[in-house]
Amino acid sequence: MLKKTNLSEVKEVFKTLAYAVPINPEICGLCNHPFTNMTIVPDIKSINNSPNKMLDLTKENDYKIWIEHLFNILDNTKDVFSLFYIINKPYKLTAFKYSKDYLSKKDFSELLEYCWTISENPNGDINVSIRELISYFKKADKHILMNDKEYDVWNNLPDELVVYRGISDNHNPKGLSWTNNIDVAEWFMNRWKSPDNYMLKATVKKEDCLCYFNGRNEEEIVVDSRHIKPKRIDYIG
Repeated sequence: MLKKTNLSEVKEVFKTLAYAVPINPEICGLCNHPFTNMTIVPDIKSINNSPNKMLDLTKENDYKIWIEHLFNILDNTKDVFSLFYIINKPYKLTAFKYSKDYLSKKDFSELLEYCWTISENPNGDINVSIRELISYFKKADKHILMNDKEYDVWNNLPDELVVYRGISDNHNPKGLSWTNNIDVAEWFMNRWKSPDNYMLKATVKKEDCLCYFNGRNEEEIVVDSRHIKPKRIDYIG
């Protein structure tokens, strides 16, 4: 990792992502893009006008105007965290993946925690494999990745412990997010009502517990799931 984050290179990564993902309209003008959820957006240069000029991103000329505005925002962003705040949640880990080689260890560790915990389904990111995620957690500075309370919990885990993972339709059963609190796992299992939801239980060694997060009161233990053999629990009682 670099001693100091190369902000210019990270900005180039973000610009590449902006170009790489097409504007594909969905229902009601929605779209899935790193920097917008809508195909109709205000023209920033006319933002103080009434009514504002609107841009249709499915039209080539309007798209070019929008990209120019976006790149101007990126170019004028002063720090790497502000860049990651701009990008939409489903693309934060993807942006991290392609920016990681330009980050200092401090920024790498802090941004990994941010991108992981803010993403709705980080274990199911199609652009970032489970193996890649494990490597990121192993490289991160644990004192920076976790706050003091989280670090103390992680550091004092027993040599072996039982963990649980609630699974619903959109969750990866081989994911890294586990908890030693069965009530939390049950909540995740029932988060999306489906008869196919279930829970996994596994015994894990402390050395395979990569970190501990509790910012959302989920008592999450990030586990190297390659080293465990989970069993399915169909009944909790």
